[in-house]
Amino acid sequence: MVFFVALKQIAEVESEELYKMFKIEFDKLLIGSLSLPIYIPGTNYYRGFKGRGNIVKILTELIEKRRASRANNHDDLLELLLREMDAKNALNDVEIIDQIITILYSGCETVSTTLMMAVKYLHDHQEALQELRVKD
Repeated sequence: MVFFVALKQIAEVESEELYKMFKIEFDKLLIGSLSLPIYIPGTNYYRGFKGRGNIVKILTELIEKRRASRANNHDDLLELLLREMDAKNALNDVEIIDQIITILYSGCETVSTTLMMAVKYLHDHQEALQELRVKD
């Protein structure tokens, strides 16, 4: 129920069918992001990648539909992000989709889990850790 409310606030998703489809794929993404990074069909990690890909398709369709009906004023986060596309520091579609996924993900997972995954990522990708140190 909370996820439905969040999705409605972010992109005015009213369709229960679309919500259910999005939720199934999002659950795959959540489980995959907390699993061992083994990209082999049948693993949670693999299903998580596939789930994210399906979420990107769903959100891309929502963005395209929203652009096609620009006359309608929507009062949600997607509308705000699309309006920013007209601004100087515009976000592209990939960035908008990533922002939406990040917001939904952070609403579902706890801060401690997210921090644990960030530390694990930095441990596994020393070049990213080095970049952060250089930017200090």
